[in-house]
Amino acid sequence: MKTILKTAVISTLISFLSSFSLLAGNGLQDKIQTAVNSSAPVAEKQLEKLITSYIWLAKEENLSSNKEILLSAILKSNLSDKKVFSYEIEALYAKRLLKFEQAKRYILRALDETPQENSRFIRLLRILAFIDTDLENYMRAMESYLIIEKQLQNLQDTSKLILNYANIADLYIKSSLYKEAITALDTATHLAAQQGKEQIQMLVYENKATAYFHLNNLDSLNYYADKVSHIKSTNTINTHRLKYMMLLLKKDKRSIDEIKILIDNANDPEKLFTYLHFAQAYLLFDQTGKAREIALKLLSSGDLKNLGHMRCKLFNIMGDAYAKEKKFALAALYYKKATDQAAVNTVRTMKTGSILNYLKYDEIKKKYVVAQEDLAVRQNYFMLCMVVAGMIILTFIFLYRSLKMKKKYDELMFNKLNSEISFINSHEIRGYLSNILGIIMVIRMSEDRKETYLEFEQALFDSAENLDHSIQNIAAKLNDKA
Repeated sequence: MKTILKTAVISTLISFLSSFSLLAGNGLQDKIQTAVNSSAPVAEKQLEKLITSYIWLAKEENLSSNKEILLSAILKSNLSDKKVFSYEIEALYAKRLLKFEQAKRYILRALDETPQENSRFIRLLRILAFIDTDLENYMRAMESYLIIEKQLQNLQDTSKLILNYANIADLYIKSSLYKEAITALDTATHLAAQQGKEQIQMLVYENKATAYFHLNNLDSLNYYADKVSHIKSTNTINTHRLKYMMLLLKKDKRSIDEIKILIDNANDPEKLFTYLHFAQAYLLFDQTGKAREIALKLLSSGDLKNLGHMRCKLFNIMGDAYAKEKKFALAALYYKKATDQAAVNTVRTMKTGSILNYLKYDEIKKKYVVAQEDLAVRQNYFMLCMVVAGMIILTFIFLYRSLKMKKKYDELMFNKLNSEISFINSHEIRGYLSNILGIIMVIRMSEDRKETYLEFEQALFDSAENLDHSIQNIAAKLNDKA
């Protein structure tokens, strides 16, 4: 009798849950049908909201079914951009599952199908920047954000410009440039004060709090966390994140419980970094076994095999855990892996360049363009004044002087630009030289120098070759313009 009753109860529950799921699916289908049957601009906005709600912010257990429902309805519709929407959905779905390379392939397809003047282009480029940040392609992510910044400035869209500065700050934080992140957020704060929107201010405050957490500045972290707590629309995920950050800096064991809340929340968009902080928290409170378990789980994930900086941190956690357990042989093994990974990261950075060098060059380029535009405006104004005056002879004289001044000014501007670019190249040369010295130091410190040399021979050759090319490029530029 009990067995029959138990079976009946279970069957009833399964039927109830199935019908509830079906109703939820029907609700989504109805919303999609309403969206795709609307006019083009309305349909785009509605679909964007649906993709955000049912893919970007959806619970993990509903992701797969939501994706299939969205794709099925969109592909059957008469929308002209249905391929773009389908690629965007696939990209966000893959990103939620931490399959970043797959996500990037889909979002690049979406961008290839979207003209740059289309308003959707900025949204897709922002998603690409998010994915490149996850893949530690920080230079490419920064390039995307700078393109978005210029387009938003032209459109005079202040709200989205603030969000873009907040995203740039997030990129800085993940590439360990915390002071630069705060500078970007100061710019966002200045713009947000003019908007007065709580959601925008909350995003800026949360990013500032995170930056100060990494700088171990508890007072500033508390200050901005308190500002976030007074905003009504505060996200509970971010509330728990700021709370565990404060507890970690206070070395309070309750931080582990706060991190567990986020680990159990499938909607946490920063799941990877939450797990990293989880391992660091266990290590801080001498629960080395649990710290190692989390680190090994992340290291064994095939989707994270190309994340060099993340792997370096995880190897260090493993080394620190074994060192606390006084298993020094295993600690040395993982410290060596961390050293080897750091060397690989250095070579990658050398080949792609640094964000700061890229920004310095972009800043110089902007100054040059602005100066050229200012000069053109002055020339036109000067010539207009001469025409109005009607003094033909003086016009030729002033025109001659103006052209001579322009030539001299161009020479000065070129010399200034050449000097600043030479300054950057000199730092590039130092970077290559530092890599060579770093590789030599690793070889000297290794137990088997010959084996280590063979491992780093190609990297050493690449560094020397790049150094030679840089020197030749500098000489060629100076000789051409001499």
